[in-house]
Amino acid sequence: MGFRICGSDPERRKSKEIEKKINTWMKDYNKVMKMLLLGAGESGKTTIIKQMKILHINGFSKEEFAEKRCEVRSNIFESITTLLSQLDKQGLQLQISDSLIAAEYIRNNPPENPDDMTQQYYTCVQQLWRDGSIQNVYNMQNKYQLIDCAKYFLDKIDVIRDVSYEPSEQDILYSRKRTTDIQEIQFEMKIPKKFGGGKQLFKLFDVGGQRGERKKWVQLFDGIQVVLFLVSASSFDMRIAEDETTNRFQESLELFEFVWTTRFLREAGTIIFLNKQDILKQKIIEEKKNIGDYFPEYQNYKLDPKDKDIGENEDYLRTRCFIRDKFMGIAKTAGMATGPQRVKMAPGFSIAVEEKPRHCYSHFTTATDTNNVKLVFDDVHSMIITRNLSALGIQ
Repeated sequence: MGFRICGSDPERRKSKEIEKKINTWMKDYNKVMKMLLLGAGESGKTTIIKQMKILHINGFSKEEFAEKRCEVRSNIFESITTLLSQLDKQGLQLQISDSLIAAEYIRNNPPENPDDMTQQYYTCVQQLWRDGSIQNVYNMQNKYQLIDCAKYFLDKIDVIRDVSYEPSEQDILYSRKRTTDIQEIQFEMKIPKKFGGGKQLFKLFDVGGQRGERKKWVQLFDGIQVVLFLVSASSFDMRIAEDETTNRFQESLELFEFVWTTRFLREAGTIIFLNKQDILKQKIIEEKKNIGDYFPEYQNYKLDPKDKDIGENEDYLRTRCFIRDKFMGIAKTAGMATGPQRVKMAPGFSIAVEEKPRHCYSHFTTATDTNNVKLVFDDVHSMIITRNLSALGIQ
């Protein structure tokens, strides 16, 4: 008669196997989690980096505040010179004599350094910004390249012109500087108690999204666990800076298909941030823009009842969900495995590997809204943990 050893029954054995899997996963998870920000130019990737500094790294240093002050003033210079240059191109002219004088001064006295702007220069900028013709040019910005923060800073001239001006965190979030190198930030986030508590270390990479910068992307693909793909949801009526003919939204769709199908990122989780919802909402509700003028298939798109939100404008909801579903449609169809995939192990030798189903997630975001970004990243963090546990067959 044999003895039954305590703990050798199937349930106990399975429990120990699961415990071993969790311990193995936590050992890896406690290492740095690598996340990569991807997306076309002007989608808001660098703003996400700034938000992580605010939320998880005690904000910005004195040196960074000084640097951003110069950046803010540079944005004012870029905005007003762009608007002036577009007057003739858009068939408009200044009518007020004070505005003509101001335009002459702006054209003939460009500051060598943004911090060297004189009070007279600011007064001339302010005069032009109030001019009806400049406002008309501003409202035609989908026809040319103008930075998103133009209105935000031109409306704040009285604050920014002060010699003692120091940018606020919100100013820094709105400030714009083209990313031409690889940025990296490391931060910690608390692990929810339901997943065991503790802290998780993240490393977040950002690289320029313009066409000329994308060749740098592949340098970062190795070891990436999560891709955050940013979309400028408000750019459906705009063209890219590189050729000024390609629709920005179409460019973003094609770029996402490349990211989703590249073999280098097949094991990474993918989350789409449908960004700039504040600007999208303004375009749909206040400016009465219709995405169907650029993407005719929108006319037949119907809003799913589960996407309705009482109190929210239905045209806006329909537009943002149409944009979301364009990307999710790519995720569902592009790069789908039709069966076991052959993986080359050595010259002349390969094996068949059953490809796992992939999932893509999406969030509606406004990168300049710290509260919105915090809620989204908390959700993303929980999603990453759940995804990893699920891969181990635990959830």
